[in-house]
Amino acid sequence: MMIGGALQALEEKTALLRLSAKELLENHRRRTFHMREDGGGLVVAEGEAVDFTLPVAGSRPRPTGVAAVPGRVFGFDPEMKYLYSMKADKSGYENIYSKTFEPYRVLHYFNKSGNEEFYCVTSEHVLQLNGNATATVGTNKGGVCAAIFHDRLFTAKKSRVSYSGPLAMQNWTEARFGAGYLETVSDEAGEILGMQPYKDKLYLFRRHGISCLRALGDELNFKVVHMPMKCGALVQNSVAPCGENVGYFTDGGFYLFNGASSALAEHSRSGEIDFTKPVKAVSHCGRYYALVTNADGERVIYCYDPEQREGHFIVNGAADVAAGDELYFTRGIYAYRLTKRGIPENFTPYFTAEKIALGPDGEKMLRAVLIEGEGEFRVSVTSNRGTRTVSGKANEILKFRSPLRGYGFGLKIGVEPANAVEARFCAVHFRFTEDDE
Repeated sequence: MMIGGALQALEEKTALLRLSAKELLENHRRRTFHMREDGGGLVVAEGEAVDFTLPVAGSRPRPTGVAAVPGRVFGFDPEMKYLYSMKADKSGYENIYSKTFEPYRVLHYFNKSGNEEFYCVTSEHVLQLNGNATATVGTNKGGVCAAIFHDRLFTAKKSRVSYSGPLAMQNWTEARFGAGYLETVSDEAGEILGMQPYKDKLYLFRRHGISCLRALGDELNFKVVHMPMKCGALVQNSVAPCGENVGYFTDGGFYLFNGASSALAEHSRSGEIDFTKPVKAVSHCGRYYALVTNADGERVIYCYDPEQREGHFIVNGAADVAAGDELYFTRGIYAYRLTKRGIPENFTPYFTAEKIALGPDGEKMLRAVLIEGEGEFRVSVTSNRGTRTVSGKANEILKFRSPLRGYGFGLKIGVEPANAVEARFCAVHFRFTEDDE
């Protein structure tokens, strides 16, 4: 293939091989590091912009947590057990809620009068946030997961599902036509670790299975049906919407659930995640995001894009993550929002590929490469004979000082600083000849 005539003056015996970003993924174990698929090519992954400074009062330490719902963002101080509601312009906080403990999540609901109500679910209690007041409305009704479904607030712990009164999430008094609980014991599936409304049902994600809770109308008609999962042990806090499905991690990989069955997601790269460390998943703009620890022990944000059917890692040192109007994460004393593209400090986005054969029968002499795309790149190619590295602009022939022999080649391509944020990799062209020796 020719790019602007750049490859026209080749010797007759010189051969060319073009591998696109997709072909490298499908056939050569392509792995990205702060790069992602976009429109048939690879671009720099999501960046960051400071959204607000996490609040501090007196000598108290700055909060390290963040929570969000559409229209509202919260900072959390884990030592003082305070939740801070940020002003709309993020210039400071307008409310402080005490005794919140570590929130599993903050939920909001518009009541029948059209007023917005806020609830904080902890492992022990359900709290209502009102002005500067924190009211425990569901004593011992907290859980490890929670959701608002059909005008009730549901929580779960072990095998018990508790629910508020209909249209009255501040009412947890057990009564006919009011609040109550269900015991959903399943010895085979185990304890409930996640909860997600989906397709007009409430699904309970358990250690080794999924239960479907039908919760329409009268609580006497509530019904639980257990579904086998058979895809490993569920990772707690990993359940979140992903496009038209629900995504979750198990020790066997990243799965997508469609209401009837689960399937292993394509190119998820879940094998690069350390599941002995905590995970926190959220959903934003149809994508699945999770704060995870990678194999190198770094805290990173994992993203699975269901349209591109590929997972990638955002290397930004995040300490917490939340989704509201934006995708938020914290680092140090600041809360950031995710931007479309950005370069992490002291990190060069790159990708690798393996086992690239330039043709059958014998060693090849790799003499040059060309990167199809935009920007500048640093290309390293390795074989059993050594490594060659060259840098230069896209769509220009980049010649090695000396050819590299090999039967198969490994590839590493990183973006160079000049215009790095706008870099785009579409394909790599290899220029080679047969080894005459």
